[in-house]
Amino acid sequence: MFDFNFNWKPEMEIGIKSIDEQHKELFRIARSIEQLLITKCIGVDQKLLLEIVCELREYVSYNNYLEEELMAKAQYSGYLPHIQQHWDFEKMVALIDCKVLGESPYEVLSTVKEKIQDWVFAHILIEDKKMSKELKRKGITE
Repeated sequence: MFDFNFNWKPEMEIGIKSIDEQHKELFRIARSIEQLLITKCIGVDQKLLLEIVCELREYVSYNNYLEEELMAKAQYSGYLPHIQQHWDFEKMVALIDCKVLGESPYEVLSTVKEKIQDWVFAHILIEDKKMSKELKRKGITE
């Protein structure tokens, strides 16, 4: 996989303010993971690792809820396939084993970073942008 830095850029915006703000939060969490990986997780404490997992789980739940509410309100044509992707990502995050994370933080966080990276390219930049076009046509921009 190529190297990707989680620095937010305007071209990543989908044009729906509430969702863009949520995506920026994912980038903030991913940057925290990046910083730990840069240091090879040397000296990382368990509390910080758990905070990152909790933030990621909270993000996924809230972002998915927000997007699904907006899609339902707009009767988005791609609703079911889109939420299936949400469920898959949610499952990945839920399955992060905190015990294994504590034992092998570099390995686990490397995998999590790659999965978030895949999510950005396959879901946010493709599926969310496609969804936002239809929602904006139906008057949903916030």
